[in-house]
Amino acid sequence: MKPHGGLVNPLEKREASLAEYDMGALARLVGIKGRHYLTREIGEKAYEILESQLTKTPEGESLVLVFPPNQLVDSSFADESIVRLGEQILKGKFGERCMLLQGLTEDSTKNFRAVLKLRGIKLPLLSVAEDGAWEVLGNLEDSLLETLKLVNRYRRMTASDMVSRKGLAVNTASTRLKRLHNLHLVRREYEVSEKGLQYIYHRWQW
Repeated sequence: MKPHGGLVNPLEKREASLAEYDMGALARLVGIKGRHYLTREIGEKAYEILESQLTKTPEGESLVLVFPPNQLVDSSFADESIVRLGEQILKGKFGERCMLLQGLTEDSTKNFRAVLKLRGIKLPLLSVAEDGAWEVLGNLEDSLLETLKLVNRYRRMTASDMVSRKGLAVNTASTRLKRLHNLHLVRREYEVSEKGLQYIYHRWQW
């Protein structure tokens, strides 16, 4: 919402939305039969498609990868496709966009965690459910996880909000929110008013 007498980031002119991509459709495109997403070779093919989908996702929106029920994503496929794409997101290749994983089974989730642990990379991925539940796959320090819970609970958060809710120093609150944004776990807008520049952090939509 535009503040009186202020300017806003163009992203703030609309409510953030999402783009969904059916991973069942991807399976057919790369020659997967059934619901088993296997091998590094197939993962390479999938990466090209997912990269294209993310590039076409409007700035400020999330690309939700919707997996079919009872699927199995093995470690090799996960590493070569989604983990690889996540690394490119962190490098800033796709701007203010993110990727969310919806509908992963327990076995697929374990395989994603195994890849991230084995690779030793700091790449927290958001696994989400239609009912609003979510979890982070990969390592995320406790203070940032606590901050992410706040943003996802209240849907928007500023450093001042965190100061009032958690009693943190403003610099500490600002740093935590900025780090979440750098990890593409939240999206960020800004407003400029008579009081100066203020960043507003929002949860991604799913």
